[in-house]
Amino acid sequence: MVRSSIRLLCLLLVARAGLVEAQQPSPLTAYHLLPDTTQAVLWIPNSTELSEQWEKTQLASLASDAAIKPFFDDQRQALESRFLDAGWRLNIKPKDLAGVVDGQIALAWMERPEPRKPYAMALVAEITNENKQLDGLFTNLDRHLKERNAQKATLNFNRLTINKYTLPPRAGELLPQDVFYTVAGSLLISTDDEQLIKDIISRSEGTSTGTVLADDRDFIQSRQEMGISDGSHAQYFVRPLGFARVLRSIGGKRSRSASDMLAALHNQGFGEIRCVCGEVSIALEDADILHRGFVLAAQPLPKSAALLDFPNKANRAVPSFVTKDVSSFLSTYWNSQEAFWKAEGLVDELAGSEGMFQAMIDGIRDDPKGSQVDIEKEVLPQFSNEIFAITDIQDPISIESRRNLIALRIKDAKALGMVLNRAMSNEPDAEMLTVSGLEIWKVTHQEDDDLADISIGQDFGEFGTTPALEDEEEPWLSNWAITVFSEGASDSGYLMFASHVEMIEQAVANAKASTDSELVNESDYQHIVGVLEKHFGEGPLCGWHIMRPDRAYRAQYELFRQGKLQQSESMLASILDRLLQNKSEIRSGQEQVIDGSRLPPFSVIARYLQPSGINIVTTPKGWSFGGVLLSASPRPKPAVAIERQSGTARVGTGDRENLK
Repeated sequence: MVRSSIRLLCLLLVARAGLVEAQQPSPLTAYHLLPDTTQAVLWIPNSTELSEQWEKTQLASLASDAAIKPFFDDQRQALESRFLDAGWRLNIKPKDLAGVVDGQIALAWMERPEPRKPYAMALVAEITNENKQLDGLFTNLDRHLKERNAQKATLNFNRLTINKYTLPPRAGELLPQDVFYTVAGSLLISTDDEQLIKDIISRSEGTSTGTVLADDRDFIQSRQEMGISDGSHAQYFVRPLGFARVLRSIGGKRSRSASDMLAALHNQGFGEIRCVCGEVSIALEDADILHRGFVLAAQPLPKSAALLDFPNKANRAVPSFVTKDVSSFLSTYWNSQEAFWKAEGLVDELAGSEGMFQAMIDGIRDDPKGSQVDIEKEVLPQFSNEIFAITDIQDPISIESRRNLIALRIKDAKALGMVLNRAMSNEPDAEMLTVSGLEIWKVTHQEDDDLADISIGQDFGEFGTTPALEDEEEPWLSNWAITVFSEGASDSGYLMFASHVEMIEQAVANAKASTDSELVNESDYQHIVGVLEKHFGEGPLCGWHIMRPDRAYRAQYELFRQGKLQQSESMLASILDRLLQNKSEIRSGQEQVIDGSRLPPFSVIARYLQPSGINIVTTPKGWSFGGVLLSASPRPKPAVAIERQSGTARVGTGDRENLK
């Protein structure tokens, strides 16, 4: 699902390139046209303004840099083809929208009560008064679809003509693919479902046909909790489990395990995470991108969903072990003593055996041939619940350059250290190393046969793949290390887990050398923290995260240039490579399909990459979050607020009216 979601997100970002100029007011927003069965929607209120603001950002400057633009232009068609194959089946490419789209744009995914095709897609866009580009769009669509052996038919509805194309079934699929196109007033409408396009037409003409998204209770409440504004450049709304079901249906993937991951999540209370909404503003005074959002969820969550127990107690101070060279830093607070046990129902359901979780806990404690660690009495009570995570990049750049470390603050380092030694001494693939007087356990990965039957990652395929059983994927980390570190004379310390022994060694040395972190004196850190506090306040958080892209992306970029991205052990490398290659190419062990050797050195693009950060707050109704991507330098404030020509203000008014 992660790969598929990222591909769709990239499709939406690439689509921005087709947005064009001036617009006329729209009688209705897409929220009033789409049904309440919508599981995900991206809405751009004003395509012209979005394009104009985007051109002011560092990312736009990067895309147009003479050193990288030729590469991007060469690969644009290949990337667009990948994205379209990923599941956007309306056949309208981003470049097709240039000169056609003139106002709001909405891309949406719906669930349908139809077992053979339980999903639908829709594109709704305001168009220009100039018909030449629109005629060209339909001419190109007709030619392209007929080249794919599509059969064309015309339907008449409400005095409008709907063009219907029926494509042969894709490989591994049974049903032919239908796609529909029409123009209703100032709206270009495309769907892959006949009833859906008719309903959208009717609503655009003022005829009520069922409940629309704008009247949906979760939609209204989440936007109210977030405090939706009338000034953002893009908005979104997602029902997490519903959208996941849609993605799985589009991909045609079936789980190789006996359990249904999505059904298990729903059964275990994760369905009470009702929705996520958000808005994005571009090219502000101090930020290229400002992102605000809200996760609407019952608090406390029921059953295993109660794992997500994050009180607003995250430490705003950076621990002394964090060096100035980190590429990212995370601080959060997890109520481990209570939340840990909530995993029982989910583990049991995924394993297909009630009592499996407790049996594992009992086995770890009671097995005479095992470590005999009592998690309830010896481990969890030692956690302070503060959790920190850092990443860094080591020179020279290689497949092992990216390093990760997670540190859990503990109450009694000596006591937990003895428990750790007892547990690790019983592991056949672990060896103890003594580094500067510190005992560190290094582990070389071996397949865990006991967990082989519990599959939680096989439920989602890549869009466009056939329903087939997949091979097991390689682990992200083949080696890791773990230790307990004591803070001087105090009993407290950290349980540290890292991808490299050397990273633990460096962190401990840093902590011993100073009581303050080097990171807090770095100007880019101070800048991003200051902007986050300016926009989102200095109140308590359940988590916060900063990233320094000029450091974080360096290893993956250079490995891509060298054609070695596949060999990297990082999660990001896996995602990027799979974005650029299809399943068969990866399975066959081929080298990178796209040659990155023409790209300039990372130093050329690093100046465009600004720090980013996000703050997260637990609320009685879920979680609110806000993030920023910094601008290169402060922009002047606009003298007069821009007045929107789209329906944004009307949506805001409608929401307020609905909430009364």
